Amino acid sequence: MDAYGVPQASDYEDAITVSVDQATNTATLTFAAKGVYPVWIVDGKQYSTAHTLSRYYRKAGDYSIDVKIGNANGVSQGTLTKTFHIDKTAMTGFGGMKYDSPFNMWPDAKKSEPSFYYAPGWAQIANPGYTPTADGFAVNLPSATTDQWQAQVHITTDIALQAGEHYDWSMIVTTTQALPGMTVKIHPEGDDANFIVEKRFAIPAGEPLCIYGHDSEAAIDFTNAVFTFDFGGCADNTDVTIENICLKKTSDDDGTEWPTVPDTPEPNWVDANSADNLWHGAVTGHSFYYAPGWAQIADPGYTETDGGYILELPAATSDRWQCQFALQTGLALAADDAVDVLVVVNSSASFKAMFKLVEANVDDTDEGKRDNNFFFADEKDLVEGQDVRVFWSNVKPCADAMHATNFVFDFGGNPEGTTVEIKQIIVQKHHD
Repeated sequence: MDAYGVPQASDYEDAITVSVDQATNTATLTFAAKGVYPVWIVDGKQYSTAHTLSRYYRKAGDYSIDVKIGNANGVSQGTLTKTFHIDKTAMTGFGGMKYDSPFNMWPDAKKSEPSFYYAPGWAQIANPGYTPTADGFAVNLPSATTDQWQAQVHITTDIALQAGEHYDWSMIVTTTQALPGMTVKIHPEGDDANFIVEKRFAIPAGEPLCIYGHDSEAAIDFTNAVFTFDFGGCADNTDVTIENICLKKTSDDDGTEWPTVPDTPEPNWVDANSADNLWHGAVTGHSFYYAPGWAQIADPGYTETDGGYILELPAATSDRWQCQFALQTGLALAADDAVDVLVVVNSSASFKAMFKLVEANVDDTDEGKRDNNFFFADEKDLVEGQDVRVFWSNVKPCADAMHATNFVFDFGGNPEGTTVEIKQIIVQKHHD
């Protein structure tokens, strides 16, 4: 007590106990002294005088709570600080696969030191900060990037995958600033044309998000599987944590209950030749990038049909983006414009194609700067000789308004002598 009978906080250090239930992410602080009471101070703004205080913490990390001691004469000037640790991030909703499952190949895998490609504006700078953790890693990105693939992290492992086998993967991502797109790719060492996943995810700021894939087939044997992460499009001073990395065979049941993804009902489409089809009459030009082995050759054969296009692809390509066809328009769309998009494609061969409805460049000096503002960027299976209907419902630009819109098709991976016909495109304002 001081001269006025007010308690000294330091006299009550041993009266406070802290216990953490790691199963429920709950910290409980108990005060066990008579004649005085605690004043818990949480985050500098929430107060409680209960003798027992319990708090739930969703995210893994180190935390602290301050406490002052009071009695009838007043509250102590001094403050005690109690610290504790939460082991794991607790998710609302699907939290991914079980990290400690014996089927998870990541924990016991030998992992290389990561390699990086960090190039804002495509000019490479010093590597980002990187810290390995028990179940993943953390990366600090001090400088903003504008495009996909400008902020890459590659981790090579000794994990081997078998051709024809199916695999599941999951991980939890937390970022201090929103990422308009984060790409995850798992592929063999020295071969990024084959993969069990190559997908780009929008990651909100401050909210742990589980990203995952289920039942993905390996087309070839993987030697030394590489986990590639790309944070291209990041803002200045972005910290990203990847945790709970899991990879297993689909046939190995670890008890994961996969979330049910409801089928998206197909919209009622407007007439393709009506003014309600925003794409009708909007195309002002087209362009190609045709580069087997990344060596550009003559453009494919090109024929316009009634409402569509036929492409003749004489040479095979092996990689995504080696066979690009872009339809250019002046179609402007606002940031909150939700649209439905349909395209019908018929191919003479079966392979995966990429579809991307993206903002157009302003001029020739702007090449690549708009690539991160798109409605979708998805791979879809083309089936030999069949009309494949591909649609997206209620999609919006992922970054900002679009001054003009291009539809980019990539047929990278096409066999030699492939013919592709784009039969119809509809873009309409979304309506339920």
